[in-house]
Amino acid sequence: MSNLKFCPDISEIDSVEFRPYMIENAYDYFIISTNSPHQRMGIQSVLSALCIEIILKSFHVTVASNHGKLNETYVFSSKESLPRKSNPHDLMTLYYVLPENIKRYLFDAVDLKVLLENKELFTQSRYAYEPNANTIHHDDIVKLAASLICKIVYLYREFGCTDPFIEYFNIEELYFTRVQQFVWYSE
Repeated sequence: MSNLKFCPDISEIDSVEFRPYMIENAYDYFIISTNSPHQRMGIQSVLSALCIEIILKSFHVTVASNHGKLNETYVFSSKESLPRKSNPHDLMTLYYVLPENIKRYLFDAVDLKVLLENKELFTQSRYAYEPNANTIHHDDIVKLAASLICKIVYLYREFGCTDPFIEYFNIEELYFTRVQQFVWYSE
């Protein structure tokens, strides 16, 4: 696997504001849900949707405190970032307010279908015991969350982010085990 490299095309991106602690936090939700010995696809799906929400919101936050430090904090303002009366947890709403070049970088047509199908997954299914919660879950939202983490970490690295989480993150391991799995065969 050491010869395989994850390297998406970032040629349309001119700059990006770094929000590494948000990306690390999104990854924490993702990895805790996927690596738990108590596997529940419903929980993995909901936490993956939360992970995606955090990533999408990272493009619309301002630094609140500890600027440039490992524990930097951020504020997301729905009033400033979203259309009036929008659901701030709706993944499609968060997608629509992204810059066009970021949309194209992060999502293809298949990803958008997954996003649309799961746009309100976090708010509708976070309480699995409620009658309207989803009862059927697929791993496509989990794969999308992993893919987005990889793409953001790659983008941050390419633009010079020196946050330790970003610098030492193993993109290839996550991508080739969670998104694009393969079997290495040699005779």
